[in-house]
Amino acid sequence: MSKKKKERFSSTGKYDAVMESPIALTVIGVLAILFGIFFMVSQTGNKPVERAEALSYSGEFEEYEAHKNYRGIHFKDGTTCYVYPHTESQDFYDTMKELEKGTVLHILINPNNEYVAEIRTDTKELLNFEDSQREIDSYDNGYIGIGAFACAAGVFLILYAIGFSVYKKKEGKRHQQKAKKRIKGQSDPAIRLASSNKHRVLLEATVGKYKICYRRVKHTNELVINGIVYDEIKGIIEFDHNLCAVIDNHKIEAGYDSDSYSYIAFDGKRIAEKRRLI
Repeated sequence: MSKKKKERFSSTGKYDAVMESPIALTVIGVLAILFGIFFMVSQTGNKPVERAEALSYSGEFEEYEAHKNYRGIHFKDGTTCYVYPHTESQDFYDTMKELEKGTVLHILINPNNEYVAEIRTDTKELLNFEDSQREIDSYDNGYIGIGAFACAAGVFLILYAIGFSVYKKKEGKRHQQKAKKRIKGQSDPAIRLASSNKHRVLLEATVGKYKICYRRVKHTNELVINGIVYDEIKGIIEFDHNLCAVIDNHKIEAGYDSDSYSYIAFDGKRIAEKRRLI
């Protein structure tokens, strides 16, 4: 194995081991779904409430404390009311920091999350009830979106794991059947002449009189040797695979490996490879 090949395998080995393990993919998928559900459920308490449902409190202002993700309004009687960090504008911050101690504040609190929804003095509104709750709800929709994406990704991984497992069994069976039909000393039978239909050449190589082409026609990957298809595999999603044919006692292979490389091999030696982006 070349130095380049060794480096490529060492850098992707762990990733490949996970992607080729249906059990690992299923576990990751389930964890992603649970993570997504937790994210979405954890935000339900931040939904807006009607004014009549809000808890009220009035007290003499002592201090406004703000750092990182903490915002607290402290009162002289020892009570602390919490402000949702993302409802704090610069104007609100400046007003609270300049607010005179002893000022009477009238507070409305969302009982679901216990965050302040409205703040008023006897003469002025400092935090609007509707605006603050709308801001919280809007911000949390982003987290709900992340949760939904995690759930969708988890479902995809589980379906991928199932599809990959089924594919591996079919691919193993296909190779076994092909090996059983192979007659020692004879070339593998051709499947058909390669069509001129629209196709995408994934990789080409020439060894002596053998012109080898690895290509994709619609949803089928083909191994074409001297204009004749000798092996093929069908599938909308491309998993790693190996197409093989024995011609004149030479083993010719082409395929797609777990490192996302297309390759062509002749008598067990890889003679061409190319990184696949799609």
